[in-house]
Amino acid sequence: MSILNRFEKSKILLSNSELSIFEQIWTNLANLQGKTLTEMTDAMHISRQSFLRIAKKLGYKDSNEFLLDLNRQTVFADITTTAMVQPSVLEQNIHHIINHFDTSQIKKIIDSVEKSERIFLIATGKAQRNQANILSKILIKHGYFVVQIYDLFEVEEIKNNMHNTDLVIVLTRTGTSNDLLNAVRSINQTNARIITVTSLRSNPISNWSNFTVFVNTQKIDGNVYELNSLFYGLFELIDFYLTDDSITKQTKDKQELVQNLLSNYMVSTNDHLSINDKELLLNFIQSPDLVFTSISNISQKLNVSTTTLFRLSKALGFKGFKEFRSSIGLEIRDFLPNSNQYDSYQTLIKNFNQSVNDIMSTDFSIAHKLISKYNRICIIYHDQYSEILADELIRMFFHTDKLMQKINGQHDSKFISERKDTLFIFLITSQNGETDFVQTASKINYANNEIVAFANKDTNILGYKVSGKVFFKSATASTHYFSDMWLLEFFFISYFY
Repeated sequence: MSILNRFEKSKILLSNSELSIFEQIWTNLANLQGKTLTEMTDAMHISRQSFLRIAKKLGYKDSNEFLLDLNRQTVFADITTTAMVQPSVLEQNIHHIINHFDTSQIKKIIDSVEKSERIFLIATGKAQRNQANILSKILIKHGYFVVQIYDLFEVEEIKNNMHNTDLVIVLTRTGTSNDLLNAVRSINQTNARIITVTSLRSNPISNWSNFTVFVNTQKIDGNVYELNSLFYGLFELIDFYLTDDSITKQTKDKQELVQNLLSNYMVSTNDHLSINDKELLLNFIQSPDLVFTSISNISQKLNVSTTTLFRLSKALGFKGFKEFRSSIGLEIRDFLPNSNQYDSYQTLIKNFNQSVNDIMSTDFSIAHKLISKYNRICIIYHDQYSEILADELIRMFFHTDKLMQKINGQHDSKFISERKDTLFIFLITSQNGETDFVQTASKINYANNEIVAFANKDTNILGYKVSGKVFFKSATASTHYFSDMWLLEFFFISYFY
């Protein structure tokens, strides 16, 4: 078991001071590896007893075993204090992060998602709200009921109606917002499960969550910017496991599996079943797909009351029909061939790494010159997704003197036609984006303005005066969110370094 997995499993046992010590050790691991126990504790200004207590709580037999495991850890090259971020160092680090995604955490998310009737997303800050929009899109695609919550007031409105079948996913970088902490603390008083997704391992929100998912991002030059594309990589792995699960199920006879499970239930609980229970269970065995439809539909189809369904579930040993149905879904997973999933996962990781390689080799020189030339920059988006990319691009340049704003090309034509000394950046990610580009680009006064296009192919910008072009690299459907975001992030990073 890795140190981080041990930490996630045992962190509830650590005091606040021990959590702080662990965070310091992990943050400074590159400088601590190779030191003796005395040298390390002296460098960290902690006692040997404190180190031993943490080691014991993490499940190690003594300090030396913990120290040995720390020395075995992969350490990323430091890019937080460098004057210049070297592309080779950045590339090596991001490959490390991708190759070490914690699949056990992702599978815990999947299990929680599949047990949930409603999923609530809470996000703090613009970056996290953009992430919530993408995660919501992924979950809705798989048929889940998703609601986004924006503040404590909304939490107070709904918390009295939250149940153990509800899941709350909190997206936060540091988890230090008082409003967010109050919202999560309030939800913690309900029976809903809480998952926190964060890039700060020891944050206050984690103490109020059922478990925390850590995204091992990298911070650039004194924390000026943090790589948010890794969050999108995590979401696409969630999408992969949800998709891969359904694809693999199709290779089995799902109906037969459900029928076998229901038959086993009938045999094992025969003595506790009434004649009506057995008759109802036989109906499900004959129509196994009916189990996964809504309770109201089942009542209508079989002409039974919801109370009857509840009695059957209790007789089978479950708290209610929803738990009965969820248990069938989870047991079906045990029949899935793990080798296919493993092979597919490795292919997906290769696709992530290939995206990094492609983008790291992209020539941004012309686009960089145009960014340097203009102080006023207008980013043209055409749909919800390209608006998210626009938001992120603007946020990357927050600490510069560039005056950047986003514009909907179709709704702000007068504004576009009146601009002077402006660089227009078009984000063209779809067929509709091509149409919008043609209509919007025709309104630009080319005498004192220029265009740079981020496009998914070349044909959509032929015939127009475009000074610079950057192409969204071809990526599989399962990696395109990460790939698109990493393209913009490396464009930003390479502009400065």
